[in-house]
Amino acid sequence: MTLGESFEMIAFAVLAVVLIFTAIMVVASKEIVHSALYLLGAFATVAGIYILSNAAFVGIVQIFVYIGAIGILIIFAVMLTTREVGG
Repeated sequence: MTLGESFEMIAFAVLAVVLIFTAIMVVASKEIVHSALYLLGAFATVAGIYILSNAAFVGIVQIFVYIGAIGILIIFAVMLTTREVGG
């Protein structure tokens, strides 16, 4: 195993752990804004895994479409909804 292959294995393992953590926190978080931000983190981690897998185009599209468009749309939708204080 060369140094480059071991770097890829370590980077993949770190990205996989971060992805599992952010995916669990999307569901487990009590605050909806925090859930949306964890979802953006999960999208970014998936993009990193795509880029690490030599699918750079798919990774860049993941960043632009999901983080740039859908993620921001979710954040705006959450921020524009009313919420009961103390409820």
